Amino acid sequence: MQFQKRPYKRNDRLSKQIKIITSDFILKDLNIPESGVITITKVEVTTDLSRATIHYSVIDNQISKDQLNIELNKKSKFLKGIIGRKITSKKIPDIKFDFDNSIEFYDKMDKILTKIKDD
Repeated sequence: MQFQKRPYKRNDRLSKQIKIITSDFILKDLNIPESGVITITKVEVTTDLSRATIHYSVIDNQISKDQLNIELNKKSKFLKGIIGRKITSKKIPDIKFDFDNSIEFYDKMDKILTKIKDD
């Protein structure tokens, strides 16, 4: 009798679950004044499931990116508790938030390409 392999790894499945739970937490429970609209872009979980890095972007932010990052990382232990109650896993990874510059980079590239096209 052969065991059927799963189509993707455990850390990939866990990262999808963490992304859903974190998005819900930010939408409903996060209270950081003047934080703007925070979007989770990617969640990376290590293969040993010990750490999860949550990449986010923000729109209409009134506070600095560094201050927002500090505030989000202060809430990481609370979020870990929420994740632990909502998923079934022996090990719940430590959470770290990291600002994702990709949207700003794409916006900058779009402006450059538009400028080149107009010239």
